[in-house]
Order: sequence, then structure tokens, then C-alpha cells
Amino acid sequence: MKAIEINEFGDVDVFYATEKKLADPKPNQVLVKNFATAIDPYDVKYRSGFYGGSDKLPTVLGSSVAGIVQEIGSEVTKYSVGDRVVASTHLRSYAEQVLVSEKQLALIPDNLTFVQAAGVALGYQTGYQAIIKEIKLKKGQSILIHGGSGAVGFAAIQAAEKIGAGKIYTTAGTKGKAFLNGFNPAIAVYDYKKENFTNISEKIDAILDTVGGETQDKSLKLLKENGKLCSTVGLTDKAKKSPFDTDAIYLDSGSCLTELLKDMSQGLTVLKIAKISQFSLKNLRSMHKEFENDHPLGKLILEL
Repeated sequence: MKAIEINEFGDVDVFYATEKKLADPKPNQVLVKNFATAIDPYDVKYRSGFYGGSDKLPTVLGSSVAGIVQEIGSEVTKYSVGDRVVASTHLRSYAEQVLVSEKQLALIPDNLTFVQAAGVALGYQTGYQAIIKEIKLKKGQSILIHGGSGAVGFAAIQAAEKIGAGKIYTTAGTKGKAFLNGFNPAIAVYDYKKENFTNISEKIDAILDTVGGETQDKSLKLLKENGKLCSTVGLTDKAKKSPFDTDAIYLDSGSCLTELLKDMSQGLTVLKIAKISQFSLKNLRSMHKEFENDHPLGKLILEL
């Protein structure tokens, strides 16, 4: 099969096209013919060496796969050959075929495309899980969501709206603020380049942190006494020692992705797509570069 991998960390030029042969599926694995994969911050950072792991090179990056089941392992019970499925793989999806654990998979509703399904894996999945499963936000509760125009934040905002949250606060860049103001003027958006979110006048029930560091520490003072802070980037020492309920989120199995896809198929969650291109070395390099330089509003997705 065709794939694009790296054998060193660095700029987009470290990507190269190659031919690879996958092993047969393990008992709990499914072989998926890939039709769409998204560009995610995780893979951009991985390519640059942010996470280390040179002992794992060469490796195929890519953290979302949407396609059709071609083969199933001997212990797979939930999926059959021909099923339309999607998963967040954490690497391996910049390829024509991907081996995926059964527990990571979710069926794609009939009214959604492969592109749409790939677009919500990982980022949207994380934001949805954070609100529904980790924070367990309740109707009427207030929340601050950092990075509201990104995939994680935008999904979290929509999950909070679905629940019937009280006041929703968020941070974003200048372009992101304009987008979110257009999406829902009731959301209080702070431009992190020009405005100080710590000026929020009320105490807040919950915070979803996607930034970490100083931003996370400053956020703590906004929490109510029994407030909850959930972070996608780990907890600072100050957060760990604080009297609040703090937790770092780790992506669960495909069950949460299944719920998110159902919401999306019913029009309860909106996916913003910035660009769709054909899967190729040139386009993959271009999209990684675009993500780094411009932080586009919406997902960048490659079709196979």
C-alpha cells in the first residue's frame, strides 16, 4: 500500500512517500481501507519532534481514519467486512490502509461522509468527551472553554449548548472571535491577544483548558469553590495542589465517538471544514505548513 512517513523530525520536508505491507489483523483488530484523514495538532507537533520518540522512527503519522472494513480479526464481534467506520488512531493514518483496534472504532451514520467522520475524530471527540464524560456539565452551569475556535474547543462549546449550559465563556484569536460571535452571539468570547479572560466577573462552575501553563494557573482563580477544571494538556503543579477538582483528559474508546457522530447526523453538532484536498505528499506537506503558519478556522482534510 501507499503511505507517507517520516524517518526524522523537522519541517514538512521530512515527509516522504513509501510503499508498505501491513501484517494481518490481530484477533482484536480491523483492517480499514482509508478514504479520509484529517490534519491534527498532535501530528504536526509529533512531526516537529515535540513528543520525542526517535526510537519509534520511521513511522507513519496521522490520527484519524475513515473508511471501509476490509478484514476483521478472529475475535472481532461488532464490525463486519463492508462496514463504514471511523477511528482516532494516534498515528498510522497517512496511508491507504490502517489497522485499528475494535474498541477504537465507531460506525459512520449513513447520512455522513467519510470526510465528515474523519473531521470529528480526535479533536471534536476530545472536546465532546471532556464536557459529557469528564466535566459532566449540568444544565444551567457556567463554563470557560479555552481555545473555542479550535476543534476541541468548538466541539466542547456545542456539547455545552446541547446540555443547556448557563453562561459560556471562551478564548480565541481575533479571527476565532469573529467566527464564534457569528456562530452564537450569546457566547462571551475573549480575544487572548487583546483581552484578559481573568476579568470575567463571576465565578465559574467548570473550565476546559486546552492551553496549559500560565493560562491554566490563571484560570483556577475563576472557579467556584466546588468547581471542576479539566485539561487536555496535563495539569500544572499549581492545579495539582489546588483545592479544586482537577483532572487531565485521556481519549476514551470509540463509544464517545459513536455518540458524537449520532449528534452530528441529527444536526446537533456542526463541523467546520476549512479545506479538502486529495491525499498526496505535496498536499500533506502543504496542509501541515498551512496549519503551522495560519491556524485555519476549521479542519484540513485529505481524501484518498
